[in-house]
Amino acid sequence: MKGIVSTEQIYFRPISVHDIDNGWLDWINNPISNKFLIYKKPSTYEDLVKYLEKSQPPSVYMFAVCLVDTDEYIGNARLSSIDWVNRNASYGRLLGNSDLRGRGIGTEILVLLAYYAFFNLNLHRISTGVVANNIASIKSNEKAGAVREGLSREASYIDGVYEDLMMFGITKKDFEKTKWNNIVLT
Repeated sequence: MKGIVSTEQIYFRPISVHDIDNGWLDWINNPISNKFLIYKKPSTYEDLVKYLEKSQPPSVYMFAVCLVDTDEYIGNARLSSIDWVNRNASYGRLLGNSDLRGRGIGTEILVLLAYYAFFNLNLHRISTGVVANNIASIKSNEKAGAVREGLSREASYIDGVYEDLMMFGITKKDFEKTKWNNIVLT
């Protein structure tokens, strides 16, 4: 197996401070890449170093997402706010390389996050909020098996407008019923 978990197209590896200059800093400050991030502000190298230092187990698991064929670093994936008593976590993903959008990679990132959460960490449920007009993320969440669970009205401020957040969640039982449960991990 290449990396921590992988499919034929992508793999997760530990994220490192070197990734900040390898694309992460550019993506997080790019208005196209960060448009639908719920918590965003201009970031510096030092900001991301501090963020990475705080994003450590046991409350956060953060990964670099890379292409299997080229080892190119293309984004980040994160399980956070882990509640070990109730076995729940929040998830997030950032596909920084815009040339790769529309190829199902966002869905695969979520599938690998779910797989890692359920089978490596033994979590029961993961969830996220998606800006309601982020159609690509909504479709990706649904394709990966996440279920729409509710709506937080006007919960995110995007481009000068308050936007609704759609709440998505997936349980281990949900995931085991999807076609992704049988995904071939390499």
